[in-house]
Amino acid sequence: MRYLLTILFAFAFSLQLLAQQPTAVDANARVGALINSADYVTLGEELPALRAKVAKPLLALADALVAYSEGRFEDSNKAIDVVSEFAPELGSEVVFGMQNLSIINYLSAENYKAGAEVVQMLLVLLPEDEAADNRRHLESLDRWFAALATKSPVEMVRPEKDVVIPVEVRGVGNGEHLVIDAKVGDNVEKFIFDTGCGNSNFISTAAAERLGVEIVAEHILVRGFAEGYAKLGFLPEMQIGDITIRNATFCVVDKIVPENAEVEGLCEAVLGTHIIRKMGEIRFEREKSCFVLPAEESVAPKQRNIFFDSHYYIWCNDGDDRVVMHFDTGNNKTYLSSKYYNRFTERVEQEGSDVERSRSGGFGGVEWCDIRTLPKVEFDVCGQALQVEKVAVTMPTKYEDGTPYIEPYDGVVGVDFLTAREVVTFDLSRMFFRVDK
Repeated sequence: MRYLLTILFAFAFSLQLLAQQPTAVDANARVGALINSADYVTLGEELPALRAKVAKPLLALADALVAYSEGRFEDSNKAIDVVSEFAPELGSEVVFGMQNLSIINYLSAENYKAGAEVVQMLLVLLPEDEAADNRRHLESLDRWFAALATKSPVEMVRPEKDVVIPVEVRGVGNGEHLVIDAKVGDNVEKFIFDTGCGNSNFISTAAAERLGVEIVAEHILVRGFAEGYAKLGFLPEMQIGDITIRNATFCVVDKIVPENAEVEGLCEAVLGTHIIRKMGEIRFEREKSCFVLPAEESVAPKQRNIFFDSHYYIWCNDGDDRVVMHFDTGNNKTYLSSKYYNRFTERVEQEGSDVERSRSGGFGGVEWCDIRTLPKVEFDVCGQALQVEKVAVTMPTKYEDGTPYIEPYDGVVGVDFLTAREVVTFDLSRMFFRVDK
């Protein structure tokens, strides 16, 4: 949302001119700055103390973005409705951008019927000279929402006891995947447990046929290491351990990773966050190689440390500095980004290995980059140390025109983040990650 909100600097400046009290000036300037920097975590922390002094248009915008980042998708859309009332103050571009954000909320909340109405409205409002990429994206979402508008959202039926799901910690490339079994009838399919796969599951055409996945739409735009199209599939019911999962959706592609990736041990199916979120609290026990979904939820940390921005992110500390990491267990290892390199250049240069080439694979292709490898990085997660070894740091790159490309977050949390300690617990509904043992 950064590119949609940059004009808020002008809005915040006008408030400074109009405000009669310095405290109101400070509050509005601070909220405007946090929105422009897309720091919704800090915004959520500071907004309660500032809200009485914040102008109504800016407050509506802040409420929408904080609710979005906290995974309160319905609340975010209610606030976006209020934002639309302030088009004269905020500008039509900001309102249009927030309406685009509402689509992500509807998709995440699986409210496909309401999402379809917004998509169709935006297609009408989209300027003729708007980039073709934006139109293709909206048209793809229109097909997605229309296909599922009459379907029910994902439902999870579980016994009233602790549910134990065996996990295979499978070596893949230079790291590991967490693999679980899903069953449909007599057919059992291996699924990668992937917190980086949003709003659906991925599956190969062959695996979809084995499980009886129904194709309900074509030409769904998906992005990974490259852009491509998938079919949209629907499965009325499948079993994971003692859990019955109803109404799962799938992006169906010929191959999840291209053949030239040359990596052994890959699965043909990926379990995504629209199911993982419904599982609620998940405890990973390394020694027993299992997930445990407790019958009674534990007490969540006082301060959430997961937030949402199209995907899920964990924030923790590296020394005295906060770092924000994409929570993506589909990655077999944790790695740090070019943004991290720019923040901690001296340390990476002193402690890291020589520069070497590294290859990553995913949907649509493979990607090469230059890296330095740190022997270890110790993160502080809610006061508990979690050490990850041999962590690659991506070196800065440039676009074709020479403009520097810096990733927006500090890196990616992979499987080794979970296996670094004996027991960790996370919950994508209550938005926390905790080290237990």
